[in-house]
Amino acid sequence: MEINDDPVAMATVAPMAPVTSKRHVRTDLESYIPKPYMARAMVAPDMEHPNGTLDHQAHGLSVLQQLQQHVAFFDQDNDGIVYPWETYTGLRAIGFNAPISLFGGLFFHLLLSYVTLPVS
Repeated sequence: MEINDDPVAMATVAPMAPVTSKRHVRTDLESYIPKPYMARAMVAPDMEHPNGTLDHQAHGLSVLQQLQQHVAFFDQDNDGIVYPWETYTGLRAIGFNAPISLFGGLFFHLLLSYVTLPVS
């Protein structure tokens, strides 16, 4: 593998995306989070919680990956299937109003239900 000293490889601003020039990368992350550049599958660290939010382990989610934890939040009865009413309840729990939650529950399930069907 060849080492590339090209400064473009380490650029933090994308010229075609002006918002990247307004949102600067913090230079002190390593003092809070060990190896902040490393992707993590089991925890989502931030400045206040460098080891992730540990209180979620009390709900039996510590062995799940981050995406699985997000889906498990919406699976209210833990049967492995997220129904539209569970999506509605989950959206309400995170603060969306009733019409948006109803629309989201229907929209997500109409849009994603066919592509997530198990193959028989």
